Amino acid sequence: MNVTAVAPFAVVWVGITALILLVSRDWRVSITALGAQYVGIFIFVALVWPVEYAVVKLITGWISAAILGMGLVDSAEAWEDQLGGWVSGTLFRFFIAGFVGFVAFALTPSVARWVLRASEVQIMAGLLLIGLGLFHLGLTAQPVRIIIGLLTVLSGFEIFYATMETSLLVNAMLAVVTLGLALTGSYFNAAGLEGGT
Repeated sequence: MNVTAVAPFAVVWVGITALILLVSRDWRVSITALGAQYVGIFIFVALVWPVEYAVVKLITGWISAAILGMGLVDSAEAWEDQLGGWVSGTLFRFFIAGFVGFVAFALTPSVARWVLRASEVQIMAGLLLIGLGLFHLGLTAQPVRIIIGLLTVLSGFEIFYATMETSLLVNAMLAVVTLGLALTGSYFNAAGLEGGT
């Protein structure tokens, strides 16, 4: 399987999924976008790792999305935002996404000098995910949304880290961290610890 040919499209894919996670008001759409995001992460990791190792990222991401989704099924708690009205809040988040995209595009050549084994598409995708995930974290106080933001940041980090380390043990440890975050978010939701948004 030649993943190099689809890598530029995967940058757009992870950017769109991270944007959906940032602006979505429906938990079903967010969980679906989170699962779809891991398809892009699989592609970027498969550029430098054997496909068998990269599949671990895909399966772990899907299981994490399923865990979070199952935790949200019974409690259709408010998935609303604290950013004013729907239109102004969504426009603000689109503006943030555009800003992050511009910064990621501008920083890619500079970061390429530091992360020598990563391709420019991997760097761009990693920066997009880290940037949008951090903004996601800054715009919410709802535990499940915080977990989704953390998973997005971790996904960007995993793209960078995959270019430096191919150890099975590290791969397993990152999978455990991803699953642990999903279980934590599901627990907080089930325990009724949802605060505001």
